[in-house]
Amino acid sequence: MNKEIKVKKLIFTLLTSSILFTIGCEDEKKEESVEAESIIGTWTLSAVCMFADENCLGECSSEYTEDGQTYDLYEQWIEIESGFSMTFSEGGSGALTGTGDGGEWTDAFNWSGSGPYTLTAEGEEPLTVTLSDGSITWTSVDDVCFQFTLIK
Repeated sequence: MNKEIKVKKLIFTLLTSSILFTIGCEDEKKEESVEAESIIGTWTLSAVCMFADENCLGECSSEYTEDGQTYDLYEQWIEIESGFSMTFSEGGSGALTGTGDGGEWTDAFNWSGSGPYTLTAEGEEPLTVTLSDGSITWTSVDDVCFQFTLIK
């Protein structure tokens, strides 16, 4: 009988230890959780690609060919249009800044949402942007469908 009590105490001790260990591991897992990406901050143009048609279907290519010459879209965009950045501030305000023929420029915008995000500026159509894997992307459709990527 004495032996039976010792076995029960041992089982109880092992069971209690395993429960405490499990609870301890769960707490560590909570602390290791990945922080959600934040759109707050300044994002700079890092890539430009173009779809084959204005419907934005198929593969988005970072190169295009004209008169037998192949061009890098990002390099061409920087050369012709210049680079730009977007700053998203707390409270839903933001600024788009860049340089052009007239020097440096800044346009204000408002933003809302939590992914995708909607940007609005006076006199402009709303723009939907997506934040994923550390970059912001959106697609612009005029006569050609461009996709812009920005990074922090």
